[in-house]
Amino acid sequence: MYRTKSFQYGETVEIEEGDKLQLFKDSLYLIPEVTFPENDLRGQVEFRKINPNLLSEKSTLLELTNLEYSIVRLRSFSSGSNPSGELTVFNSNKQVGIIESTEKYIPISPKMKQEKGDYIGTGTFTNGENVIMFFEETNGIYTLTRWDEQGKINKEATLTAITKEKNLSVESMAVFEDKIYVYSYKSNKVYVISQDLKLLHAWNIEGEMRKVVPEKWGSSVGFAIQRELNELFIYNYVQPEQGIYKISKNGLKKLEYGQEKYKDMYLCANGRFNSLYEKQIIPIDSNEVYQKVLTADGDYYFITSKDFSHPQKEPEEGKAYLNKVSKENLPSFIDSLKSKE
Repeated sequence: MYRTKSFQYGETVEIEEGDKLQLFKDSLYLIPEVTFPENDLRGQVEFRKINPNLLSEKSTLLELTNLEYSIVRLRSFSSGSNPSGELTVFNSNKQVGIIESTEKYIPISPKMKQEKGDYIGTGTFTNGENVIMFFEETNGIYTLTRWDEQGKINKEATLTAITKEKNLSVESMAVFEDKIYVYSYKSNKVYVISQDLKLLHAWNIEGEMRKVVPEKWGSSVGFAIQRELNELFIYNYVQPEQGIYKISKNGLKKLEYGQEKYKDMYLCANGRFNSLYEKQIIPIDSNEVYQKVLTADGDYYFITSKDFSHPQKEPEEGKAYLNKVSKENLPSFIDSLKSKE
């Protein structure tokens, strides 16, 4: 790793271009591209744990066991404030597995893909079990599968069997506090499902969000976690003015702005900071910022092509930087973003 430098609102360090920023169980990692050290099809993923001072603490390796090609892409299920921290693995554009943590990889066999379809959501329970949602498009069947710590299915059920409803879709899924949350545009409901794959609640979506029609690429309605408060929300990130809804034990409740506990609290997702205290949406420069995450400590980490310690300097090709703005500096940093609007 390179030497850490300061900028107006925090610290920055040069990293390798192409490194991915990922949270696993509230620990932050940089993940380089998949490597093949033996020149065969045994791929390795390196996880470089990042300390609060931005320096790498240690590295761990995880082997990908079922690759057919050496063309591998990793894509995050976790976008900013999404609760899920898993990575999906593509081998030459085919889904082949899920990295659940730095120690656990769940390979998806061609036979399973043929039977159950593509996986479209995932999450991890506190006891080490996982859940994966599959979608078989030909027959329109959604299947929830629960996996044990060894990566074997120990329970499964279709979403129709769980909810006793046929007019269903899955636009978004999250695992939060050992419960599965599923948003369906077709039924305009959020389903809460237990770890044992039993329906706990079916809550109606109210207000303007009932009118959100999914695009071809998917829905703009998604779940988001405020990690400092450990609270789950659902909102339309394309039109957040429709309202942000807090998910509690009793259902969905539209957020009322001005509550003191939400002062300087944000959802960071899809290129924006959404204030939970006042009705304010602050865009993040997507030309500069590649990946970003707001941690449980309230610190903001993000990757840029620009060296913030030399703000007048033009970005250099092949250069990348990991930046940190601590919780106490975040409000003033966000004010600086507002001034760029």
